[in-house]
Amino acid sequence: MGISFDVIFMQIFFRWGLIAHKLRHFLFVGTFLLTGFLSFGFLWIQEQTTKDPQFVFSPEDARWRYERAVLSEHWPLDEQHFWPGKSYDYYGYIDVIAAGKPDPEFGRPNLLLSQYINEVERINQYIIHNLTVTIDHNGKEYEIGFLDLCMSYDWKCYLNDHVIMLMPKTKWHNLQGQLADFAKDIIEQEVKITYPIGWRGTEPIYFGALVGGPHLTDEDGHFDYVKAIRLTYNVRDGKVGNISQIWRKKLAAFLSDKENPPSEGLQDVADALTPKLAITSSILLTFCLLCSIVLINHKGFTGIDWVRSKPVLGFAALICPLLATASAWGLVLWTGGLYNAIVNVSPFIVISIGVDDAFLMNAAWHRTNPELSVARRLAETLSEAAVSITITSLTDILSFGIGTYTTLPGVRLFCIYTFWGILFTYLYQITYFTAVMAYAGEMEDKGKHSLFGIETLQPNEAACRKQNLDNAQPDSEANVMSKEKVVPKDTNLKLSIKQKTIDFLKNIEFETAQHKDDHHLDSFHSRETLVNRFFREIYGPFLLTNPIKWYILGCYSIYLSLAIYGCSQVKEGLNPKNLVRKQFYLTNFYSLIDETFWEEGLQMQVVVNNPPNFFEPKQRERFHVMMNEFENTEYTMKHNATMFWIYAYEGQLREDMDRFNVSMPTTSQEWYERCREWLLTAGGRRLWELDMDWGKNQSDPNDWNRLKAFRLQLGLRNYKSATDHTNSCKLMRKIASHFPEFNVTTFHEYYPFADQYLELKPALIRNCIIAALCMMFIAMLMIPSIRAAFAIVLAIASIDIGVLGYMTLWGVNLESVSMITIIMSIGFSVDLSAHIAYAYVKSEGSSNEKAIGALETLGWPVFLGAFSTIVGITVLATVDALIVQIFFKTTFLVIAFSLMHGIIFLPVFLTVVLSESGNKKTKSELETMEEKPKRTIIFDSPRDLTKRRPSAKNSQGSFDLEMVEVDNYSVDSNALEEVDINLNFRMEAQNSILEEDKNGKDESLKAEIFEEYQKQQTKEKVTFF
Repeated sequence: MGISFDVIFMQIFFRWGLIAHKLRHFLFVGTFLLTGFLSFGFLWIQEQTTKDPQFVFSPEDARWRYERAVLSEHWPLDEQHFWPGKSYDYYGYIDVIAAGKPDPEFGRPNLLLSQYINEVERINQYIIHNLTVTIDHNGKEYEIGFLDLCMSYDWKCYLNDHVIMLMPKTKWHNLQGQLADFAKDIIEQEVKITYPIGWRGTEPIYFGALVGGPHLTDEDGHFDYVKAIRLTYNVRDGKVGNISQIWRKKLAAFLSDKENPPSEGLQDVADALTPKLAITSSILLTFCLLCSIVLINHKGFTGIDWVRSKPVLGFAALICPLLATASAWGLVLWTGGLYNAIVNVSPFIVISIGVDDAFLMNAAWHRTNPELSVARRLAETLSEAAVSITITSLTDILSFGIGTYTTLPGVRLFCIYTFWGILFTYLYQITYFTAVMAYAGEMEDKGKHSLFGIETLQPNEAACRKQNLDNAQPDSEANVMSKEKVVPKDTNLKLSIKQKTIDFLKNIEFETAQHKDDHHLDSFHSRETLVNRFFREIYGPFLLTNPIKWYILGCYSIYLSLAIYGCSQVKEGLNPKNLVRKQFYLTNFYSLIDETFWEEGLQMQVVVNNPPNFFEPKQRERFHVMMNEFENTEYTMKHNATMFWIYAYEGQLREDMDRFNVSMPTTSQEWYERCREWLLTAGGRRLWELDMDWGKNQSDPNDWNRLKAFRLQLGLRNYKSATDHTNSCKLMRKIASHFPEFNVTTFHEYYPFADQYLELKPALIRNCIIAALCMMFIAMLMIPSIRAAFAIVLAIASIDIGVLGYMTLWGVNLESVSMITIIMSIGFSVDLSAHIAYAYVKSEGSSNEKAIGALETLGWPVFLGAFSTIVGITVLATVDALIVQIFFKTTFLVIAFSLMHGIIFLPVFLTVVLSESGNKKTKSELETMEEKPKRTIIFDSPRDLTKRRPSAKNSQGSFDLEMVEVDNYSVDSNALEEVDINLNFRMEAQNSILEEDKNGKDESLKAEIFEEYQKQQTKEKVTFF
């Protein structure tokens, strides 16, 4: 039968433990040098920072990128030919929504009232003319304002003239007397303030995007109440982009009434996380230090055992993941990786995982035999913890590694940083932390104080020392342990330098040799601890009683039922206001837009890349069918909200025929020639010209009058939630696909978020399936039991379903952040479950005894690891950003459910699934077979069995049985071989007896051992186990 992979892995780590002890100085210093070297990558963090939410939270291959590119291709950005709402590859703007403070009984006031509309205009004029920033250029200071930076159309800035139009007409331009009355008559004839489209002469004004929540008084669209008014300020990028950004920040600071200028929304969240990381580190450091303390009880007095306690390991447990985080971030930045504020949550995960591994290694160290040499104890520690920490790290590395292949850049960035953070944590755990453990082990071996490094006394020695001091007697050598170092004389002084160098190279060893006494000692001791006793004698037996098993089964059924119900209620989408902190000024903006313009009034672009021939009746009719489908959906407003140049052009043709008797166009060429001429004098030229893409070759009439593409705008409604965004996007694209002859492209500025929602479920299912398969492979590779590995896979599925279902019941939608934690949950769920399953498989006895043994061995480290992670992320709940709280909620569910499965559900499940596995004999049966005191024969190697010892005479006066002294009856694990008893033990007298016991006791036991030996003579070989 071959050796299982986990045994090979343990042997590798055993050998590495010896090497690490030998090279502990190099590993300790090398970790800091490597971290310092990689940290130079932080020099590029500013230039590699991306703050674009559309990039971070939308798939790279999303359809909206092509759709926006179509708009940019036909209508590229032109700073001197700009109109708000017509360019979507431009970000240098600020939208301002003005609304009155709501009354608890009557709601928000009417902004059309003079006291409100005048204040809005006053603020608008102040921003345009008085809000400036000071710029130092070539030693001179300049005051730069909006009029110096604004985007324009024919050199005229957009000044929010609609605010004046909403005022009483008598106050327009501050006219008075008869002039005001005369102007009023003209204004009433030429200006129509209607919703959603008004008119200033022949120029349309889309009030749907300028006023929110209007109260209509008639079918023509007149209104007497508005809840909000929208203002927009557009400034240039390019050469003055930096100045424009400073001006926009000053405007935001002015409107948000904050002392300090506000930062970008996501960056504001990142800035809020930085002090939380310090708090988390302090809490975990305290927790680790407390868990590193070992208590000792001597004659009824309980105190701290400062020799076995290792606060330095508690400190190193936190330093290790912090170094790993610095190394990971530096490496990613140095290799050109982008940075976004969303990755600032990554260190919380890395620290939690690193602390978990430290608990496992610390527990393994305390289980080793203190009589072993430090090198051997370190090797045994790594050997025992190898599978556990590797499963913990490897599963998380794979989970986040798979996450890096998603098309969502935000998820990929987070997974990249966390992937490298966990990888470096694992490497530093077996190098840096192992080196620190070697130092701490040396101090313990020498009996030194773990904090001050001074030698200490054992309790008995201290009592003797005190008694001697009280009696004023000199210390007795018998009561004081001393260790003397023997320094051999240098016998090689006369050797040449060359010979010394040769001898030195020949004797180089890369691992610390085991002490010669290590072979005669057990690797582990069974020292009793309070928590082990609790899991073995109280919790384990209670958990595995039949009534409790049925109760747990019922609880699990309730848990799974609620989880499945929650999964059926999953909602998708990330509201933009969740990207910023609640106290951030954008929160109020999104709240206002939610109750006003998202309800009704936004516009969607419809681009016709292959226009029909509008002069041809059939093509025109087909086009009207498409328009009818677009204008009659639950997400679009009616025909009166459509901004389409053809309606104005055809209206002009009818007016020319009625007023001037100009005939209608008779040919297609004439229709388009007159259309292009109309654009030169049309009242809405500024709008219509930016909706049409004509041929550029003026010398060729056919090309010059060819309409290559055009666009129109549809009014939107019911656009409030992420689900509405997604459904509307799908519906608009579907309608466009029904008319392939027109090659229609639709676009809205929230399409990037809709594409994220559309990609989430497929990406989540794909990543979860791949990750689950990888976890199953790792479980089967590391755990020598197919059924145990299968139980772990079921636990993964159960935990993931629970996280997805309960996060929905907790009010969390499925979006990028929750997707990250669901991917993370696959790795985390394997961690805790695999520890218990592996310990179960390795334990002996009946199924219940194996489960109790697993809980006794790893129940406490598993609990500490989960608890420390929860402690580490608890501070995230205090950040007033929903995106961070989503991370906290989902991570909390992941850890809580993983812990619940690890120490409650899985042990019970394993007793059922693996009830037939393991040893056929229970522990009680084994104990019955060995009622009498157990004795062990320990051999260094098979050759030791042939060693002779002085004979002892039997009762008859002579015997020839020669063997090693019998103190115990077992074989050391390093000498497991088949041994030929007849070759090594020779008897000449069948009545020979064993050498008399030192204390003259256990004669019956010796006889039984001798009798058993005689029975073995019939067999050629005996295998020691």
